[in-house]
Amino acid sequence: MGIVNCVATEGNEKWSTASFRIAGDELRPDQITATLSLEPTQSGVKGERFSARHSAVRRTSFWLLKCPLSNSLPLTEHLEWLLDLFEPKIGLINSIAEGSKIMLLCGFSSGNGQGGFTLDAQLLQRIASIGIAFSLDLYPPESAAETIAE
Repeated sequence: MGIVNCVATEGNEKWSTASFRIAGDELRPDQITATLSLEPTQSGVKGERFSARHSAVRRTSFWLLKCPLSNSLPLTEHLEWLLDLFEPKIGLINSIAEGSKIMLLCGFSSGNGQGGFTLDAQLLQRIASIGIAFSLDLYPPESAAETIAE
């Protein structure tokens, strides 16, 4: 299991989140859902409107599964959950999502603006071995409550 090192201070609330995303112009989210037998948290098709209230349209298709673990758990736990689910299926995913971008999307924030985490060598090797991108967004304390609510 991954190791987390955080700067602990009084009242320093931290949150972490992670998702597995596949995106591409030719991607068929319904095919990903059927092939993996997994319902996405979100998906969308290139050219469709974001919602009835917005006139903007999606520039690419995507399929996303957000880790269901509590945001209060360390980022490593979110990543391990996603890797446990997707590592055995990466060959299948690569074959049905050829030409698409596959990545782990992560978010992290701490209440006082300081803090961090450590991804140990074993977890980094797991991520690297499946050959997908890793993206980490850091959120300032004032945006943490807004981001979690989304």
